[in-house]
Amino acid sequence: MKNLNLLFSNKIFSNLKILLIIVLTLNLASCEENELPEIGSIADATPPSALFSAKQGEGAADEWKMYSFSNQSSSATSYSWSFGNGESSTDFEPSITYPGEGTFTVTLSARDNLGEESVYSETVEVVEPPAPITPDPTLVNVVFDKLPKSSGSDCTCSGWINKSLGDQGESSSGNGSDVLKFDNNEPDHIYQEFEVVPNADYTIEIITQFKSLENNTPPMDSMLETRVLAGSGYTSGYSPTYYTETTDFPQDGFGYASVSQVEDTANNLLVEVRSNPNDDSYLTTTYTFNAGNNDSVALFMRGIGGNTSGNFNYNSGDEEIRLDSVTITAN
Repeated sequence: MKNLNLLFSNKIFSNLKILLIIVLTLNLASCEENELPEIGSIADATPPSALFSAKQGEGAADEWKMYSFSNQSSSATSYSWSFGNGESSTDFEPSITYPGEGTFTVTLSARDNLGEESVYSETVEVVEPPAPITPDPTLVNVVFDKLPKSSGSDCTCSGWINKSLGDQGESSSGNGSDVLKFDNNEPDHIYQEFEVVPNADYTIEIITQFKSLENNTPPMDSMLETRVLAGSGYTSGYSPTYYTETTDFPQDGFGYASVSQVEDTANNLLVEVRSNPNDDSYLTTTYTFNAGNNDSVALFMRGIGGNTSGNFNYNSGDEEIRLDSVTITAN
């Protein structure tokens, strides 16, 4: 009986041992499946947080296609960018140039040294901005009203005198208002400097009347010459001042100080000559010019066609020319 009891006890112990092994095996499998932390480990107290902002490029040409990214992530040590066009980067704050307009999803993955990851995405709309509007130039007394000037009597030439380049245009009336006249056989002119946008195109519109031949002498046809003079041709060291009142304009000391300087081909953005149309009506003429690399230019107009005597080596012919208005607009 004693041996039987001992045998039974050993069998129970063996069964309990097998059961214990099964329980331990199941517990270990459960731990692996749930990835329980190791003994003594602690949770990541400062996990990474991914965040960024995007800025479109500004300026000339295709800079609108370029985007730069400001990384605003926290608690991260490495970064992985996807720009939505097949390109990627691991830079902290990258830049990218997109091929053109479109919608792109940019994704930033930020990781820390413990392998924790945070992901942030944002949609970028790449749109070409509208072309900036070029403002019309600002000129003073474009309709040649009889206005006060810095010295002397009121005159339609107010704001238009450069005594280094010729005699001043004179006041007259016509076309229902005041007009400026380039008198016959005189070196009359107008001159004014104004701001422009480099490389922009402009249109000049002038309204003029050519009078009939006044003398019985052999005809010397008056012609109206229009020039746009580049600011790059100003006298060395000169900086233009853009006046708004005719009484503030000086009558000399501008960027162009001699006729030879005016006639230098390199200084001219436009040279046009209007001959007598044999029609004494007020007629409109238009010219166009490009500002080139200038941000300032000068408009110079004079009567030519007469003899070349005198201090300025030019004169109008025998016909008086009347200028009703001059308008310059951006195209």
